[in-house]
Amino acid sequence: MTSKPSTEYITTAIVYPNARIHVGFAWECLGADWLNRGQKGFGKQTFLATGMDEHSINVQRAAEAKNLTPKDYCDQMGQDIERVLKQMGVSYDRFIRTSDPDHERVVQALVNRAFEKGDIYKAKYEGHYCESCEAYYTDKDLVDGLCPQHKKAPKWISEENYFFKLSKYQDQLLQLFRDRPDFLQPDYRRGEVVNFIQAGLKDFSISRSTFTWGVPLPFDPKHVVYVWFDALINYLTAAGYEHKLTNPGSAEAKAFDEKWPASVHIIGKDISRFHCIYWPAMLMSLDIELPQRVFAHGFINIKGDRMSKSTGNVVTPDEVMNLSGPDPFRYYLLAENQFSNDGNFAWELLILKNNADLANDWGNLVNRSINMTRKFFPEETLTAPAKATHSAEVRESFDRLRGELQVALAAIDPAAYSVACMARSRVLNLYIDRTKPWALAKAATPESMSELREVLYTLLEGIRWTATCLMPVLPFGMPEVFKQLGVKTPDAQGAISNLEWGKESYLVGEPRPIYLRIEKAVSETAENLPKT
Repeated sequence: MTSKPSTEYITTAIVYPNARIHVGFAWECLGADWLNRGQKGFGKQTFLATGMDEHSINVQRAAEAKNLTPKDYCDQMGQDIERVLKQMGVSYDRFIRTSDPDHERVVQALVNRAFEKGDIYKAKYEGHYCESCEAYYTDKDLVDGLCPQHKKAPKWISEENYFFKLSKYQDQLLQLFRDRPDFLQPDYRRGEVVNFIQAGLKDFSISRSTFTWGVPLPFDPKHVVYVWFDALINYLTAAGYEHKLTNPGSAEAKAFDEKWPASVHIIGKDISRFHCIYWPAMLMSLDIELPQRVFAHGFINIKGDRMSKSTGNVVTPDEVMNLSGPDPFRYYLLAENQFSNDGNFAWELLILKNNADLANDWGNLVNRSINMTRKFFPEETLTAPAKATHSAEVRESFDRLRGELQVALAAIDPAAYSVACMARSRVLNLYIDRTKPWALAKAATPESMSELREVLYTLLEGIRWTATCLMPVLPFGMPEVFKQLGVKTPDAQGAISNLEWGKESYLVGEPRPIYLRIEKAVSETAENLPKT
């Protein structure tokens, strides 16, 4: 049984820098960022890691095409990737690169440990190798002789490499899935992995001697560590594993223990095999505890086809955000697409989602609630009514909200989370239609004005709650909501769990639109963008 550390350690896969990142990888990073922010909102300590997988033949060739060394090329790409991630609002704690000195030291130490245990040996290998996947395939894996992922013919490679004894851990891996059926989520992805194990595992190559861009094997420097053995260890390095090796009693080593085992590896479904077979077997060999779970999301399609750098069917996040802004981009990917299945990117759907939900539903709610407050009670601070008589139904809806959000976070379902938040926006809009604040103001009796204060306070308090819960999805726009409400933006840590109804008072500021409609001219510009 895996232990439960005090910190929620969330990781994305690390991306190849052989080309600029696309919307598909952005979806993965935004899903992880939403989870990180959401867990923090419920008071949990979190740590989010993402990064760059540099040691591959594809990266070396991309560098050569630009007349750069692999390291110089990766330095440039790393700056570009981090810039785009920050533009998206991804709140990572470490951006790890596999050329980082601490990572190279950890890889060498751990590959040496597996070697000394007898789990690494030297042998000749012949087989089909897809350079885009950085993976070997058997004849039965190929589809019409092509890589099942990239639809390209793999190369036939024959060379002497070092191998990891994956077959040794076949029974332990099957036992893992019997003991922990939730190790891989969503549940329906488990069968494919288990079937692959049951079909018989073959040892896999962990070194290459035909190129030098990589971490040298400590026991044979003519070889560099094969990309997957190198790349998967990044999750340990990012959490500070080197301190466990060099100074196990230090505060830094204890900080690693607070993170490991990782709460969840968020990855694309195409690399489930590596994270649910290779990686657990490596950790078993190294006597390191396994992560709590792996979540394999689907692909983002564009016009019906998978978005992929290798095919050139790509839209980049900054192309989108330069026209829509970051929050509409985040909201469309997180709210419109089911994270556990394949998603879709279409400009017209992004525009529709922005205009309907952010500009009209949510934006108009905030704008007219603040406008009515300023109009009917200028310069007056609204406080919670001593006795609420007209808002019980609204209160009951918000009382249920946190439970719905916790269910969505546990299931890693950002769409359900977003739906729950936006449902409260609609509850408040219906509340306006039902209570008719303008009619209460027009009546101008003591009873109607008392009711009007309650109605407006309920609207402002509901907006504050909704904005607080939306911060993990819409981090850029929500501070402006709090500013217009005349309240302080809550600290991210515990923002949602600390919400209490009726504890805030409101002297509202000047209302301004937070999310503008995206007009047709912008849509037409977007559709004409060249695909990268």
